[in-house]
Amino acid sequence: MKAHSGSILHKLQGGFALAAMALVGLMAVFMDGALRRSLEAEDAQVMEGQAGALLRQLAAGQPLHDLEGVPRPEKAGWRILDGTGRILSQSREIAALPTVPILESSGKAREIEAAGGGVYSVLVRPWSHGTEQGLLQLVMDRTHEEALIQGFRRILLLGVVAAMVVAALLARVIARWGLAPLGALIQEAGSISDQNLDRRLASENFPLELQELIATLNAALSRLQEAFERVGNLGAELAHELRTPLQNLRSTLENRVLQARFTQVEPAELGALIEDCDRMAALIEQILFLARSEHAPLTMRQSRLSARALLEEVRGFFEAAAEEAGLDLRVESDPGVEVSGDRLLLTRALHNLTANALRHTPAGGRVILGAQLGLGQVDLFVEDNGPGIPEAWIPNLGTPFMRPPGARSSEGHGLGLAIVKRIAFMLGGEMVVESRMGKGTRVWIRVPTT
Repeated sequence: MKAHSGSILHKLQGGFALAAMALVGLMAVFMDGALRRSLEAEDAQVMEGQAGALLRQLAAGQPLHDLEGVPRPEKAGWRILDGTGRILSQSREIAALPTVPILESSGKAREIEAAGGGVYSVLVRPWSHGTEQGLLQLVMDRTHEEALIQGFRRILLLGVVAAMVVAALLARVIARWGLAPLGALIQEAGSISDQNLDRRLASENFPLELQELIATLNAALSRLQEAFERVGNLGAELAHELRTPLQNLRSTLENRVLQARFTQVEPAELGALIEDCDRMAALIEQILFLARSEHAPLTMRQSRLSARALLEEVRGFFEAAAEEAGLDLRVESDPGVEVSGDRLLLTRALHNLTANALRHTPAGGRVILGAQLGLGQVDLFVEDNGPGIPEAWIPNLGTPFMRPPGARSSEGHGLGLAIVKRIAFMLGGEMVVESRMGKGTRVWIRVPTT
C-alpha cells in the first residue's frame, strides 16, 4: 500500500520555519563576521597610529625613557629591541603580557593565541636612528574582545532558535489562511452528488492558483454527467429493445402451456423462439462490446493486412446470403493496398457494414466492398444502391439505438454503426457516411497508413 505524501500544512510550516532559520542564520554569520572585522580594523588602526608615533620619537633621537609618556591604547604595550633582540625599553603594561615570540618585521598586525591563554594582536616595525637599529613590537590584548564576540554569538544562537519557533507559529497561521480556499473547494465539491451532476464549481469564488484545478474538476464533472446520461439512456433503450422479444417468447410459451400441445410442437414456432433468443444474445453482445471498448480499452494486435484479401474474406462470408437475396456482392480494391490494424476489429466493422447494406438493398441491387489508398490513410468502404438515408439523419448515425423514422425492430437496434464508429476511433481513424436518397449509401472506414 502506497503511503500518502504528507500534509501540505505541515510541509508549508516546516518549509517556512527552515527558510526563516536559514535566513536568520545567514544574517547571524554575516553580523558575527562584520563585528569581528570591525574590531580587528579598529585595533589595527589604533596600533598603526601608536607605532607611527613611537617610530617618529625614535627617529628624532628622543631618549627611550621619555617614550613611556607617549599615548597608547588601553591594555596595549610596546617593546624596543635592538638588532640582537635585546630589550632596550618597554612600557609598564608589557611586563604583564606573555612574551610574544615574533621578532621579525610584519606588514600587518597578527593575531596569535598565547600559550597561557588569551588572544593578542602583535605589530612589528623596524626602527633606526643613525647607526642604531632594531624592532618596535606592539602587543594588544584582545581577550576581552573575543569574550564579547562569544557572548554575541550566544545571543545570535538564541535569536535563531527563537526566530525558528516564531516562524513556525506564523507559518501555521499563514498556511491555514492560504489553504482555506482548498477547504471551501472540498466542501463545495462534496455537495455534488448523482442527483445534481449538472452543478459546477464557481471558479470566481476561488483564487487564481486554483482556477486550473477547478476547470479540470468541472471538465471531469461534465464527463461524469455525460457518462451517467449515457448509462441511463442505454438502460432505458436496452429495456425497450429487450421487452418485445421477451414478450413474444413469453406469449408463445404461455400459448403452448395453455394448449397443452407439447407433443405437437411446430418447427416454425421453435424457430421463432430461437430467433428471438438469438436477437437478444446479439443485442447483449453488442452492448457489452461498446461498454468494454469505452471504459476498458481492448487489447489490439496490430498487423499489416492486404485490403483485398480482407474484403474477399468478408465477401465469402456473406456470399450465400447475397445470392439468396438476389444481390450482386463484389470487391473493388486498388492493387497493393495494405491496411494497418487489428484483424478481428476490422473484420467485425466490415461485417456490420456489409450486413446493413444487404439488409437495406432491394433485390437486383448491388453491394460493393472497396479499398482505396488516400493521402496518409487507407479508405475501406461498403457501398450499396439502396434507398439511401435522409440527410438530416446522417449526423445521428453511430449513436447507439438511433434509427431513422419508420425503421422496424427486425432491421436492427442502431448498434451496428455505433460499433463501426467505435472501432474506427480505436484504430486512430474515423467513420464517414455519404448517402443520397434513391441513389444509395457509402460508409467509409478511414484508417491512418501507420
